[in-house]
Amino acid sequence: MENLIKSYKGFNKDMTCRNKQYEEGKEYEEECAEACEYGMHACEYPLDCFGYYDPAHSVYHEVEQSGEISKNGNDSKVASTKMKIGARLDIRGLVSAAIEYTKSRTTTEYTDPERATAGDRGAATAGNSGAATAGNYGAATAGNSGAAQT
Repeated sequence: MENLIKSYKGFNKDMTCRNKQYEEGKEYEEECAEACEYGMHACEYPLDCFGYYDPAHSVYHEVEQSGEISKNGNDSKVASTKMKIGARLDIRGLVSAAIEYTKSRTTTEYTDPERATAGDRGAATAGNSGAATAGNYGAATAGNSGAAQT
């Protein structure tokens, strides 16, 4: 089975990228892929697209990448030899996709069940003692003792 990556691609408003015209729903193929060099590029983390295509002059689409895959070590950029252009996403759609991307990579494996992360008293988001992250007593986001905010 071929490796398939769900990712997000920015385009110029006319759906071009590097002088190549793209269309929603179509599939494209190139001979080889090397991140930041050649192949078709997209980002696994949706908001990384903003580093390459600014919102004022761009459109964004969900894409499926496959074939030869090459990843960039600086962010979630992926180059591929095959790409299928999916649905267009507005900024709200990209943010929602970013939240889902983050949630899909979150684990509760090391969560202490004695300390809640939400509610009236919560637990520290960083530090050693902390305070509530949500609810009636605020949040400590860094430090060794934390501080409650109301």
